[in-house]
Amino acid sequence: MKIRRPIDTDPPEINLIPMIDILLVIVIFLVVSTSFVRQSQLKVELPGVNQKQSSEDPQEPIRVRIGKDGNYSLGAQSFNSESNLRVALSQELSKPGLKKDELKAILEADATATHQSVVTVMDMLASLGVSRVSIATAAKQ
Repeated sequence: MKIRRPIDTDPPEINLIPMIDILLVIVIFLVVSTSFVRQSQLKVELPGVNQKQSSEDPQEPIRVRIGKDGNYSLGAQSFNSESNLRVALSQELSKPGLKKDELKAILEADATATHQSVVTVMDMLASLGVSRVSIATAAKQ
């Protein structure tokens, strides 16, 4: 049995209109289902520098300096390690005449000092009973 092929056969055609319809529906679905949300940015108001010194504060704050190389200083004394600084701070805070509820400290850290060294000194001061710690800044010109 011999199978005959038809003589007049049209070449197959690709109909593009249904494919375009399907793609258009997919694009519309993606546009409708996509949410265009701007990533939220943290809005921070930095504190300003007040140049006025309050005269009602009789007790002088303790000034701790933090260098860019990780050295600390308390007054005229310089320290290489945190343990030496802790001993000097505890001696400074145990002086007679200091009111324990009014203890204050000012941290003067170098701009390139590590964040860890500043936090270490803040933690050290808090453990010694200093509840009011300020960070010194310089006004930009």
